[in-house]
Amino acid sequence: MLTTLGLFSIVFAMAMTFPTRAEKTGFQETSRYEETLEYCRQLAKQSPWLRLSSFGTSPEGRDLILLIASKDRAFDPASARKTGKPVVLIQAGIHAGEIDGKDAGLMLLRDIAVTKQRAALLDNAIILFMPIYNVDGHERFTPYGRINQNGPKEMGWRVTSRNLNLNRDYMKADAAETRAWLKLFTTWWPELTIDCHVTDGADYRYDVTYGFDAGPNVHRRVADWIRATVEDRLVPALEEDGHLASQYIFLRDDTDPAAGLANLGASTPRFSTGYTVVQNRPSFLLETHMLKDYRSRVIATYDTLKLLLEEVNRDPAALRDAVREADAEAARPGQVALVMRPANNPGKAIFQGVEYRREESDISGGTRIIYGTKPLDIQVEKAEGIDVTLWADKPIAYIVPPQWTEVIDVLKAHGLKLLRLKAPATASFDSYRMTDPNWQSSPFEGRHPVAFETERVRNQQRTYPAGSVLVPLDQRSAAVAVNLLEPEGPDSFVSWGFFDAIFEQKEYAEAYVMEELAREMLEKDPALRVELEKALIDPEFAASPRRRLDFFFRRSPYWDDTIGLYPVGLITIPWDFPVEPLE
Repeated sequence: MLTTLGLFSIVFAMAMTFPTRAEKTGFQETSRYEETLEYCRQLAKQSPWLRLSSFGTSPEGRDLILLIASKDRAFDPASARKTGKPVVLIQAGIHAGEIDGKDAGLMLLRDIAVTKQRAALLDNAIILFMPIYNVDGHERFTPYGRINQNGPKEMGWRVTSRNLNLNRDYMKADAAETRAWLKLFTTWWPELTIDCHVTDGADYRYDVTYGFDAGPNVHRRVADWIRATVEDRLVPALEEDGHLASQYIFLRDDTDPAAGLANLGASTPRFSTGYTVVQNRPSFLLETHMLKDYRSRVIATYDTLKLLLEEVNRDPAALRDAVREADAEAARPGQVALVMRPANNPGKAIFQGVEYRREESDISGGTRIIYGTKPLDIQVEKAEGIDVTLWADKPIAYIVPPQWTEVIDVLKAHGLKLLRLKAPATASFDSYRMTDPNWQSSPFEGRHPVAFETERVRNQQRTYPAGSVLVPLDQRSAAVAVNLLEPEGPDSFVSWGFFDAIFEQKEYAEAYVMEELAREMLEKDPALRVELEKALIDPEFAASPRRRLDFFFRRSPYWDDTIGLYPVGLITIPWDFPVEPLE
């Protein structure tokens, strides 16, 4: 009879037959891209439950690696759906220096499908694993990539070869990697996404910190599922395994933990955790603590992934049914939480930190914090809750003129069901007018975001040409469309600068021409003279010949009334335009 000790020896020996570079080096090193790819090839050769695939190509020509794990050998989306099992997407290396998830995931898939020590994790789930999402950034390999992080010896870089942060790109989808990810996501439609990171910030005793969205922007059943899974079961199970877990830590004052913890609120959909919830699916953000050694962080990641997969397997119907209900609800008329902010509901928390002292710095001239090693528990203030500051009513559909090709391409990338006008359509549409644009002076993620004032324009007669694209909202991804196409959304096309050209004035009046026209206008319109006299009360206006002539130009028939007018229309009443699917 095989003893428990004997079984453990066999499992350990099998694991050491396929050790990762991290294991081979005592968790001092992590593998480069080619070595990781070869390791995935070897795993797939050893198990019929694994399939190595690519979900795209990086700008520098590297395959975006995907390992698919399924006991049913359901290695494509259609086959996976037939099994009825939830699909779990685990992504590592979106910030390629934060690479714990790669090594932990490879070890876990080996233990599931090769040694079969964790084979039960595939009983009621299918796993998609991206060992390195940001593959080009991963190969900017250096010991100096993460100044705040304790190991491995060398690691990749935070951003892509185009200097884009993929975890700010889920909506605007500027990166080739993001477009590939969106195609994968909207083909497989995973029920749960797990995004593996490493923190920056303070020192404390927690080795696992986490985040998830369960606020007013999240369907109730999805929010209930992720909250109960994490808070009621995952956190206690991690503690039983010897870990200390907390919600993501963000100090109000970087130099003083006693000042309290900040309320981060809800993620906007530019982030992984914010994006999946607008696609009606829960997401779990895993952040191991940067100052723990690499072995500890990888083990913490491994155990967290294992426990989350156990939760999915324990009651797969609960997750699957919550997502299905959320999909159905998303396709109905209603509202979308468009703009949110952290609430200031008072709360308390026990911060499990380490001793520290504060002193004035002769280097920076400010206050510095010096951490010790002894445990220190502090009761601190922590504001809680999320306030929705703007709800958007879902129209029946949006309509986008065909010349805005970049916008249409992004809508397609998000897997939205789109229709194309077969003939021109004239009707009353709602829209918006934006004024007082103010562009951010320095670039952010390759763009200059713009702020503006917004006014709703209702029942405006417009004609949209053939080829215009309709975005109906009777679909599960309706909230994605709303966040992109409602201008006031923080990740809207307008906010990200896709429609910057509409703010530009292209025709101007010469002063000598405007002088004559202004006199004619005043003679014909006494009310205009009254309006001018009121404007002249402002001394700056009165002293500016340019502004005074512009006053008349803007009120003349020569003024371009499309400046600041949103090209996208909102269809708010039933329509019967001739359309065809846009493939």
